[in-house]
Amino acid sequence: MIKMLHTVICNKCKSICEYDDKSIWEGNREHEDIACPNCGNIIGSIFTDQIPIVRCINVETKESSKF
Repeated sequence: MIKMLHTVICNKCKSICEYDDKSIWEGNREHEDIACPNCGNIIGSIFTDQIPIVRCINVETKESSKF
């Protein structure tokens, strides 16, 4: 399981989403939008050199529901 670093609540569907904003190469970054996997709403933007991985967390069980 990948450990995520940031947690955001989607203001459209109220899902709790986690994402990782780490970068591998310092000079090759761009702003990437973060979309809720549940409803597709843009919930933020990060400055990274990778494709952001976002997942929804089920509030009752704390288990991943989507990737």
